[in-house]
Amino acid sequence: MSEDLATRLRALIDLNSRIDSQVEQALQNRDSLAETLAATLPTLCETIGARGALVRTFSEDLVLTTYAWPRDLSCPRLEEVQAATQADRRQRVRLEADGELVIAQPLDVAGEWFGSAAVVIPREALERLDRDWAAEALDVTCEELDNFLYSIRAAREKHRVMMELAEALRHRVLGEGVQLAVRALARAVALERLLLVAVAQEGESGTLHVQYFEGSELAVDTMGSLPRHPEEAAILQEARAYFDSAERTLLRRFALDPVQEEVLINGVTQATVVGKVVATSRAASFNVYDRELLGGFAEFIRQRVVDFNKEWRTLARSFRPEVVARLLNSADYRTRYLAPREESVAMMFVDISGFTRLSEQVLKLPSAVASLVETWSRDVVQILWDHGGVFDKMVGDCVIGLFGPPFYDDSPPERALAAVRCAVAIREMTRHLHERSGFEKLRPDGIDVTAGVNLAPLFVGSFEPNDNFTGFASGMNNTARLQGCAERGEILVMSSTIDLLPSNELRFGPERSARVKNVAESLRFCPVSSAP
Repeated sequence: MSEDLATRLRALIDLNSRIDSQVEQALQNRDSLAETLAATLPTLCETIGARGALVRTFSEDLVLTTYAWPRDLSCPRLEEVQAATQADRRQRVRLEADGELVIAQPLDVAGEWFGSAAVVIPREALERLDRDWAAEALDVTCEELDNFLYSIRAAREKHRVMMELAEALRHRVLGEGVQLAVRALARAVALERLLLVAVAQEGESGTLHVQYFEGSELAVDTMGSLPRHPEEAAILQEARAYFDSAERTLLRRFALDPVQEEVLINGVTQATVVGKVVATSRAASFNVYDRELLGGFAEFIRQRVVDFNKEWRTLARSFRPEVVARLLNSADYRTRYLAPREESVAMMFVDISGFTRLSEQVLKLPSAVASLVETWSRDVVQILWDHGGVFDKMVGDCVIGLFGPPFYDDSPPERALAAVRCAVAIREMTRHLHERSGFEKLRPDGIDVTAGVNLAPLFVGSFEPNDNFTGFASGMNNTARLQGCAERGEILVMSSTIDLLPSNELRFGPERSARVKNVAESLRFCPVSSAP
C-alpha cells in the first residue's frame, strides 16, 4: 500500500470516527437536525478542503428542507444537482462550474430516498484533491448521518400511517372504518391476528361488538358486515367475560397468545373501559416501532368508539337497540332516515288515569310518585319498542309514541294497527302493576290508563337544538286532545284510522264525537272494546 493511499485511508477512518462521535453526542443531547449538521458539515469540509456543504432532507416537521454550511453557501448549478439526485433518478454527481467542483449524492435511509448531500470544492483545492477520495468522504459522512436521519424517517413513516389510520376511522360506519384501519395497520406492521371488543353502550348492560381479523382480512364480525357467525352467541358471551373480568376463553378461541393488549379507556377522573384491542405478530413479538403504531391505532379506535357511543346514546333516546344498530350501519343515516320529512305516521298518546289523585291521595310521598312514574314509563317504552314504535317524548306522565319512522318499511295501515296493539299491551301491563312489590298502595283501586291513537300526515325527523326525534302537525295536536277525551281504561282511536284497519283484528265500541279547543270540526272516534 502506498503512503498516499494509507494516509487517505487513515483520514477516512478519522473522519468516520469524528462524525460518528458528533452524531452520537447529538442523539444523547437530543439536538435538532440543524444543530447536528452545523457540527458535522464543517468537519467534512475541513477534511476534504471544501468551502461548504449542503444537505437537503426532511426536517423534524417532515418538511423537505435545505441545510447549508456556511448558511450563505452558494452552489454552482444547484438546480441541476438537485434534479440529478431526486428520488426518481438517484444519481451521483460530479460537475465543474466556474472552476469549482460539486460532488453530490442521494441520501438513502433504510432503502428509502431521503434527500441529497453535496460539497463545493474551490479551485485552489482541486490541484491536490483526489476526487474519488473526496466522494468517499462524502459517502462516509452520509452513512453516519443515517443514524440520525433514521429516527426522522421512522417519525415520518409513523406520521403517514397515523394519518392513514385517522382517515380510515373517519368513515361514518364504525365497523367499516375499523376494517380500513386494520388494513392500513397490517401494511405497516407484521400483524398476524387482531381482535377488537368494543361497547356500543357503556355500562353493565352495554351491547358488545366483536371484530376478529386474520392479517388484514375480517374473519368474524358481529357488527353486521359479514354473515352471522354460527357461534356468535357464544363469542359474545365469551367477549362479555373477557371484557368484564379478563377471562381469556375468547382469546384461546382465536389463538391469541402471546399478545399485545391495549385497553381503551374513556375519561380520566371517572375512567370507563370502552373496548380492548388484542394483537399478535408474525414475528412472535412486536418491536418498539410496531408497539407505537399499535398504541396509536388503539387510541384512534378509542376515540372512534367514544364518538360512536355518543351517537348511540343520542339515538337510543328514541329507538330500540336493533334500530340504532341499523342506523349506525348506514353511512348516510342522518340524511336518509332522520332528516325531517312528511310521512303518514301513527301516533299514540298514553298516560296514567287519575294520576293527580294517585299522587296526592294514594302515594303521597314524592319518592313513591317518582318510583311509579319511572317504573311505568320504562315498561311503556319497552312495550313501545317491542311493537316497532319510536319514543317521541314524555310530557308529565304521558308517553308519546310514533309508528312508521325511521325506516317506513311497513304500510300506513300496519303502522296504525301496531299503535293500537301497543296501546292495548300498555293497558294490560298497567292493570297488573299494582301486583308488583312496592306498589301495594295501588291495590284497592288498581291503576289504569287513558290512550289516544291516530294516523295522520306528520312532519317528522330530528330537530335542533337538541337533536330530538319528534313530529309536528295538527294530527299530533288532535291525538293529544283525543287522549284527553278518554275515560279510565279507554283506548280511543280516530274513526278515520279505524277505516284503514283490517276488520277482523280489533273490535270497537260505538262511535262518539267531541268538540275540542282550537279544532274546527268535532273529533270522531271509537273506543277499543277487545282485541283477539
